[in-house]
Amino acid sequence: MNPSDPFVDVAAGSAIFREGEAGHDMYIIESGTVEILRNARGAEPLATLEAGECFGEMALLEEQPRFATAMARTDVRLLRIERAAFADVMRSNVEIPIRIMRKLAGRLRRSEQRALDAHLALDEFKRKLAARREPDAASPRPDARAAAEAAAPKAAPAAVAAAPAAVAAAAAPREYRLKLDTGEVFPLTGSTEFLVGRPDPASGINPEINLGPYDDARSLSRRHAKLVLEGDRCLVREDAATTNGTYVNGERIQTGVPVELKPGDKLKFGSVEVELVA
Repeated sequence: MNPSDPFVDVAAGSAIFREGEAGHDMYIIESGTVEILRNARGAEPLATLEAGECFGEMALLEEQPRFATAMARTDVRLLRIERAAFADVMRSNVEIPIRIMRKLAGRLRRSEQRALDAHLALDEFKRKLAARREPDAASPRPDARAAAEAAAPKAAPAAVAAAPAAVAAAAAPREYRLKLDTGEVFPLTGSTEFLVGRPDPASGINPEINLGPYDDARSLSRRHAKLVLEGDRCLVREDAATTNGTYVNGERIQTGVPVELKPGDKLKFGSVEVELVA
């Protein structure tokens, strides 16, 4: 590898590093697909990673042997970050430590969910086992239950037919859109979170709301802010401090604090202004 070139090209089927090896660097995928495997799991991968994702950071942070093997599923191009340069990279590119923290938070959340699922499954197993050993004498016999159901008052057919329609109408969420002065519209549909910013092929960032083509002053950050839908509510949140800020009706919002929006509000991401419409 050329020391002046931090990028590494790895052919499909080749190991980037192997479980148990000493770890002195981490990687960010520029292109291609990488599989993470453990010997104890056999051929089934722990994870399949695509462009923009990072791996190998645990051995680098903990100075421990590699926890798993990283294999190139396709031809891949990687940005390699050595331990000696790690601190400088963290200081110069805030998105890399944010990405690592998000990855670690996601792992913790999944571990907690698996532990919760295991506890719930165990509790359910214990409940079924206890029910098999000690039948509930208080539960009605089949004939008694049938008689009770027969005696229960029946809802009128019209009311039964109207109920689902009323529930559906009440549950239908409000649909929001972002509108530019040019008339172009970004619908907020298909998800509950929408990243606002500009794409960055090197790090794999591809925001749902790409305002890059309208940012002549290049004032947008790659991950500038997020729009979040919570039922009928629409909120804007700036996850990481941006150089040129995020504004609602002319007032700069505080980083990390969600602000509820209403139709007609003017939002400004850097120098790009849009209107929230519903």
